[in-house]
Amino acid sequence: MENVLLYFSIKYKGDWDKIYHALDTKEKITHKDLDEVSKKIDSNFITILSPLYPSYLKNTHKPPFVIFYKGDITLLSKYHKTIALVGGIETNEYGIKNIDFLMNDLNSENVIFSTIENEGINNEVFDNALKNEFNLINVIQEPMKDYLKKTIDLPERNNLLVITEVYESDNNMGNMVQEYSNRMLCGISKGIVFIHFKANDLVNKLFSFAVNEGKEIFAIPDETFSKNSTNKLIKNGAKLVENAKDILNEI
Repeated sequence: MENVLLYFSIKYKGDWDKIYHALDTKEKITHKDLDEVSKKIDSNFITILSPLYPSYLKNTHKPPFVIFYKGDITLLSKYHKTIALVGGIETNEYGIKNIDFLMNDLNSENVIFSTIENEGINNEVFDNALKNEFNLINVIQEPMKDYLKKTIDLPERNNLLVITEVYESDNNMGNMVQEYSNRMLCGISKGIVFIHFKANDLVNKLFSFAVNEGKEIFAIPDETFSKNSTNKLIKNGAKLVENAKDILNEI
């Protein structure tokens, strides 16, 4: 059955609805295609049927049928210690200082960090984790096949896990990639910390998704009248963060 999930995941480019429809209608697969499907990929993967697939992830909205990964898959098993750090595409000194401060303090409590591959704040989180050898789960917004080509000469790190539910695509995924990455990040993270972003940043959609998923949501405040939208999140119910304890006491 795992090969069936892998086959439909590759055939339908990770499109959850199409994979579900194929399973629901019992779409036919030839024995040859089923036997050869694992030969078509160069990536590690787990399916929703695998004993390594986190039980908490199965209870999220549209749980991935297949997760393609590179790195330490055991990081996925530490849900109650996993905190997402995210923000917008612009960075400033205030945001970077908050990243350094929070990550250092949270790491001392053995937190697993997670983020979505993106420029700006998220990239600062990624770089900070790699520089300090913190544990990090990075949800990429590209197919695993493309990521592996880019990183073929880079060694695997024990403290890094890269994941996606798409192995390859035809470049027509559009907004689906963002939807998938938001869903994945919410699914693997106990809480989400919003650091610095503006009203037009795509990270706004992640906030709405996290609310619907019942996640613990935190935000770092900024100056009054700032264009940083974290202040608005706090007005809308996000928990204000001044230090790491504000997060740790809630998860």
